Amino acid sequence: MLLGLVSAQNVADHWAVLVAGSNGFWNYRHQADICHSYQILKKNGIPESNIIVMSYDDVANDPSNPIPGKLFNKPDGEDVYAGCNIDYRGADVTPANFLAVLRGDKAGVTGGNGKVLGSTANSKVFVNFADHGAPGLIAFPSEYLYAPDLNQTINFMYENKRYSEMVLYIEACESGSMFENILANDINVYAVTAANPDESSWGTYCPPDDIVHGVEINSCLGDLFSVNWMEDADKTNPKSESLDTQFIRVRNLTDKSHVMRYGDLDFIKEPTGNFYGNLDLPAAEEETTMEPTSFFDVLFTQAKLQTGLEQTAPQESRRHFSAVSSRDIKLNHLYSMVQRKKSHMAQLDLSFELTKRMRVDHVFESFNAATGAARSIAESGRPTVTNFDCLKALMTAYEDSCGRMDDYSLQFVKYFVAACESTFSVKSLAHAITTSCN
Repeated sequence: MLLGLVSAQNVADHWAVLVAGSNGFWNYRHQADICHSYQILKKNGIPESNIIVMSYDDVANDPSNPIPGKLFNKPDGEDVYAGCNIDYRGADVTPANFLAVLRGDKAGVTGGNGKVLGSTANSKVFVNFADHGAPGLIAFPSEYLYAPDLNQTINFMYENKRYSEMVLYIEACESGSMFENILANDINVYAVTAANPDESSWGTYCPPDDIVHGVEINSCLGDLFSVNWMEDADKTNPKSESLDTQFIRVRNLTDKSHVMRYGDLDFIKEPTGNFYGNLDLPAAEEETTMEPTSFFDVLFTQAKLQTGLEQTAPQESRRHFSAVSSRDIKLNHLYSMVQRKKSHMAQLDLSFELTKRMRVDHVFESFNAATGAARSIAESGRPTVTNFDCLKALMTAYEDSCGRMDDYSLQFVKYFVAACESTFSVKSLAHAITTSCN
């Protein structure tokens, strides 16, 4: 009886928050990533009551989905949507709800089923986010979450003893900017990002390698970083693989972007199952030869994967060959529709997307001519986001005048960041955006 009580307490002390922040069928991969993550957590013993999922949930039953009601995270894989219980969907997938869920603030959430973290000072918390990003922000369907707001919530959780240790895996472009020079290294929080602060993340299993049981999905099935860590989780023992070893493996496999880690590294020898499982084990006893001994070892490992010479890992090679920059995934989706469907509507959709991209290019060419932001980056390198009030104002000005930013236009946010570090006033920069859009 006592043993059963201890076991139940152990299970109840592991929590997770999983977020797919996008919508639209071309963003299939994000919702597939998060449902796959959910399946891993369930398999490793975290009870459904302790897993909170936010997903717009429009993809599985989208008319464009050729296998209705199902999602797949790899070619010929299993349906990861089955049993993926979603707590906040549609318009309830917001930064405010996400932060309230992390704080355990029931009064602060709107919509959904009101589920929030019930974690305590003894809890281990796992957070997995997948969507688009830009310097200093990650995207939700209709809003953005900025780095200071996320880190303020993390600090609140620490100060209010909402966890003993917390791990965050963030899949987004420029996702390193959410933590670089911001996340403290002494509050028991460890964050891993798909990309550094200055680059795109990548999708994988993209057309033409998007075929599931003979059916062409016409969208990328997963994200490269996310698929790498989850397929590693599927095949390794969560009791013996440490966070550190998984990071090294995933970093070496994700050769299209630089997988980064931030925060507290004091507990990275703990088993991965302490975070995406219900374990409570000491440091993992595992091989110590995973870390390449030199820069050339890293290059050799990646070269084997890229050329297909790594015969023991054909799936890894497949992921790399089918990878597409997140900035171009919608274009890849539309192009595949033209090639496969050969319909007039598909051609019109592709033409519209190309025209929209040219307009975005023009807007930022005009903005850079007025502000010198591009020249500043060329001369001084990537600016670090420090003036978030200015950045938020420029994002609002852009969306008021040009419309919602998408995965393509988000790559140009770096010019807003550079301009905010200049001597221009926020009002004059906002005016430059309005003028450029009109």
